[in-house]
Amino acid sequence: MSKTLLSGGLIAGALAGVVVALLLLWLIQPLIIEAERYETGELALPLVQTEDQPGMSTTIQPDDMQIEGTHLSRAGLTVIFLTLTWCGFGLLAGASMSAALMSTNVRPFSAVGIAVSGFAVAFLAPALGLPPELPGMPAANLSSRQLWWILTLVATAAGLALTLRFENWAARGVALAVISLPHVVGAPTVPVAAPMIPPNLAGLYVARVLGVNFLGWLVLGALLERLLAGPLGRKLPTYRKMLD
Repeated sequence: MSKTLLSGGLIAGALAGVVVALLLLWLIQPLIIEAERYETGELALPLVQTEDQPGMSTTIQPDDMQIEGTHLSRAGLTVIFLTLTWCGFGLLAGASMSAALMSTNVRPFSAVGIAVSGFAVAFLAPALGLPPELPGMPAANLSSRQLWWILTLVATAAGLALTLRFENWAARGVALAVISLPHVVGAPTVPVAAPMIPPNLAGLYVARVLGVNFLGWLVLGALLERLLAGPLGRKLPTYRKMLD
């Protein structure tokens, strides 16, 4: 891995991770905290019978100072985790750009193209079968979800790579079949359970998670386009000579 690829991918990923973390703390973490209150029983859906009054929700007054400290600690860990995660995305996206440039069929890169491809692989395709889940929501077996998620990510990445590498309709047909395979197999079945979280809260959470991560990929794509597309393009003859 070249120095340009390593440094550019890390810088772009770290900046994108900070942007995603700030958006998450602003738009998504309040939803998670509210869902946790339903999960622990601090809040209850209006139709749930409670000891205080049938059909009404129960609220427990928490220790504000303890809650504030917990949220600050969680915010710090969130920023660190997302920065590292998006550094990994930056390295993977940069390596994919380099591999594409070394192929015989080279196309110019755009920020939107990088963003759409990365978002589709890492978030959109898996979310079609396993949408983001709030605490307290019913979920399928963890190992089954992880296996299906990996299969979907690999299949989507392979399908997109085929469409970029080959321009004939046969290759596109194979790519579509590969991308569709995990969805034909089907995501793990979620067990039927009584809802603990309001449906509007769950829906808002899914929308915000996907939206924030797409914005993150737009930032990452724009930075990679600026940091890597030019240098990698200038080094393209050297890369191809190494392959011959």
